[in-house]
Amino acid sequence: MLGAAAIGLAFPLLTGLPGSDQNIIPRFANKWHVGENAESKPTLQYLVKYHDMEFLAEIRFLDKNSDSQEIELIIDDKKTGQHIEHKTKIGNAFVFIDVSDDIKPYVHALDATVFSVRDTVVEEKYLVVGAEWGTTFVGKFTPKLKITEYKETQFEFGKLKTFTLSYKINDIENKFWIADGIPLPVKAEYYALDGNIDYTYELTKLGS
Repeated sequence: MLGAAAIGLAFPLLTGLPGSDQNIIPRFANKWHVGENAESKPTLQYLVKYHDMEFLAEIRFLDKNSDSQEIELIIDDKKTGQHIEHKTKIGNAFVFIDVSDDIKPYVHALDATVFSVRDTVVEEKYLVVGAEWGTTFVGKFTPKLKITEYKETQFEFGKLKTFTLSYKINDIENKFWIADGIPLPVKAEYYALDGNIDYTYELTKLGS
């Protein structure tokens, strides 16, 4: 586990507010895409709450080639006490490959939570407050994704500078927190159309 200062070295984050709510994207603005910096082999651990499941998922990014990247998944189920360690692969689109039966329920949950952003953010987007990141499809609704906030966010291991990517459907707002240089969102709160929470996840450990 890295402290906040060490994290700043391993994952250099922006130190000033990059841009404001405007149509013109500053030339100095960074971009983010799913898999950002995965080749540096980071370790990300999340606390995932999905439907009736609650578990810790440690994702260790390993060797990468042109088609896929090896990862090691370490699962600790908060409810059953089950502990699973499994090496597998993800493709360039961050889709799991060759998953064993014992870990499939957790991979399904990760697909629907931490990795689900791959289905919405399919290309590099600017990390600027006010930047639109395209349209998503939720039932009959097609809300626009937009960066709405840039702030310092507290996690168990320290603080990260994060960008909030969100969209609204009526009174429901779904949010994803993204940090520059980290390959997956670091936090999310997602609600179903009936207003009930569908899932949450949050980064609990960040290493390299």
